[in-house]
Amino acid sequence: MTIPFHTPMLQDRDAVCQAANAAAAMENDAAFASIYLLRRKYRIEIAFQNGMLLRRYGAGVRENCYGFPLGGETESGIRLYAEDAKQRGIPLRLGLLTEEMCQTLSTLYPEQFLYTEAAEYAEYLYLRENIALLKGSRYHRKRNHIAQFRRGCPDAEIQPLVAENVDFAVNIARKWLENRENPAELSVQTEFGCIQEAAANWNALGLSGLLLYAEGKPIGMTIVSEISEGVTDVHFEKVIPNYPHAWPVVANEMAKCLPESKYLNREEDLGEGGMRASKISYHPDLIRKKYFAQWCGKELPTC
Repeated sequence: MTIPFHTPMLQDRDAVCQAANAAAAMENDAAFASIYLLRRKYRIEIAFQNGMLLRRYGAGVRENCYGFPLGGETESGIRLYAEDAKQRGIPLRLGLLTEEMCQTLSTLYPEQFLYTEAAEYAEYLYLRENIALLKGSRYHRKRNHIAQFRRGCPDAEIQPLVAENVDFAVNIARKWLENRENPAELSVQTEFGCIQEAAANWNALGLSGLLLYAEGKPIGMTIVSEISEGVTDVHFEKVIPNYPHAWPVVANEMAKCLPESKYLNREEDLGEGGMRASKISYHPDLIRKKYFAQWCGKELPTC
């Protein structure tokens, strides 16, 4: 029987969060906000089976892929995926798995999956305390940027980002978009659209964040949410033009505001050199490589 997948809805948040917590998930695609906001871009569908979260992707790099089952018995989830794939007439293929997930599959199904790395989708995770404190010589440049910003903007202050002031974050993102080399580019238009939708569903998505003010106006913002207990996903981080030293201020202040989190997931670099350099400059504590897994055995596992 085909799995009863459906397009993610706001009322799915509790069930998704429960599954992510049960799996101690650290991946950004396990964050409910990511699942919901990217549901159109990747044609994401989800289903629940005995508390286990099942995901299917219909577009993008994971087109016709399934997500690793979260919050339940992995073998049961794979059997359900296999039956669903058979019904749809597609290969059994799982997308953007961590090394630990691949090892689980290899243990359950030795030499039955073919694994290929997706290098540009590796995720960068940081100990929150390191970003909050910026101690040691390796963070010398970050501290210098923050000092330069403070000298130039002595009146700067931080305010919590909440539903009542989230329009300021949208305006910052709009200025960021307008300053792009090609504002009409689909990827940046999609990101801006996600920020607008995040603002419109702030509390329902469980989002939080901060605004950075300087010279009497909001100039920077970040939007985050919890993936699972102790792991926070940094979904969006923007600074308006002409404040280049403000970027590490936003990252540093957000980390200070999340004492309950152990790790910050600052997501992937998508193969972009500038984005990769930026993520490396914060000295990640974990770089979680990602892989595709495609069934290459003779017979699919059955329910």
